[in-house]
Amino acid sequence: VGPSRTLLIFNRQFQRSADFGFAQRGEAEKLIFDRFEWGFAFQELACRGEDVKLTFEYPNWNSCVILEDEGQKELQVMDSQVSRPDYKELEEKINEILPQPLWMRKMGEAEDKGFKFQRGPPN
Repeated sequence: VGPSRTLLIFNRQFQRSADFGFAQRGEAEKLIFDRFEWGFAFQELACRGEDVKLTFEYPNWNSCVILEDEGQKELQVMDSQVSRPDYKELEEKINEILPQPLWMRKMGEAEDKGFKFQRGPPN
């Protein structure tokens, strides 16, 4: 590791300096978080029951929802932004673009097509 070589830190347990514990927080900031910049990140989380993917490619964060009920369609949640969107921002935007939660959409599908075990094999 040096000025001409890249260091890749891959440990999903440690995402913030606070993850190193109270006593090691300052040391972690000096040794890791203040020395290196994010280059790429991929995070998955559930927000309001939706499958959300966050990706970071320097310098922007992107966010999308994978719509399982529409054949794994990818729906952009927010425009690219420099700061990582927090849960509350994602939830508000998802409520705006997908007013019906996944469970409600699945109930509508069951009303229209019947329960999956009653439909028979897929064509």
